[in-house]
Amino acid sequence: MPIFDVDEVTPSTQASALISPRKNKGRKAFKTVPDEFFGVYCLISRSQLKHYKNRCYIGYTVDPNRRIQQHNAGREKGGAKKTDNRGPWDMVCIIHGFPNSIAALRFEWAWQNPEKSRVIRDLSLKKARKETPFAYRLRIACHLMNCRPWNQFALTFRWLLPMEELPFPENILPPKHTLLKYGLIEKSTTEISCEYSDYIEKGECRLCDEEIVKLSHLVRCTSCAAHFHAGCLAINGLAGQRNLLYPVLGDCPRCSQSYIWGDVIRDQRMILRVSEAQTNTALKEMVPRTHSS
Repeated sequence: MPIFDVDEVTPSTQASALISPRKNKGRKAFKTVPDEFFGVYCLISRSQLKHYKNRCYIGYTVDPNRRIQQHNAGREKGGAKKTDNRGPWDMVCIIHGFPNSIAALRFEWAWQNPEKSRVIRDLSLKKARKETPFAYRLRIACHLMNCRPWNQFALTFRWLLPMEELPFPENILPPKHTLLKYGLIEKSTTEISCEYSDYIEKGECRLCDEEIVKLSHLVRCTSCAAHFHAGCLAINGLAGQRNLLYPVLGDCPRCSQSYIWGDVIRDQRMILRVSEAQTNTALKEMVPRTHSS
């Protein structure tokens, strides 16, 4: 079964699929950069017209809140041709955590076109006679999440409307490292502090003991924040596996806590975005502190 994690957020209406971040009261305000978000969602039509009611639409977004509003506002406001005048629509679930837009867009296309996707077309997936359109789409999504390259990513399956939750097909559950969450998506940003005390040096790799020269070579444990060369941690996590370039899951050689490689790389990309936006040149090659560092 996927990892179970319930957010302390529940939706009241489908007016939004995302909420604003909690404010840090009493903390000095710094410039921020938005954290990356790439998601593929499923809409269900609530149209009163029999021909459109319960139809599904699969789409890609970097902003779920804006996207559901566009779909329900119509094509003139940025909605899709296939959703225009066929709603109102509910964004029932979203799969997010893709490492980039290309990976998400490929997943979107395969979810839309299972009969054409080279990843699952040989399965010849068809909607069963008593299966709802959404149950069929959920089954396709589960197959895709278990296929490469997507089964190697740190994905989250989120029920935006928990009351619409369906059980995953028993014969094709999401990968074990997939997070299962409920509720609205919280906007998240990362602060770009100008305080030296909020940064540490790259230092040495905890595996090879060599200096980490470039910030782009650094990754850190998501639990203890120990620093490593990306290549060193990947080799250590693979533990001799030769058919992969990087591990899906691994154990930190310093604290022994498990990590998901996709989360490690997401953290690395955040460090590089902070460096790029940093105006203090003395801090550009330093590493933002975490609670563990």
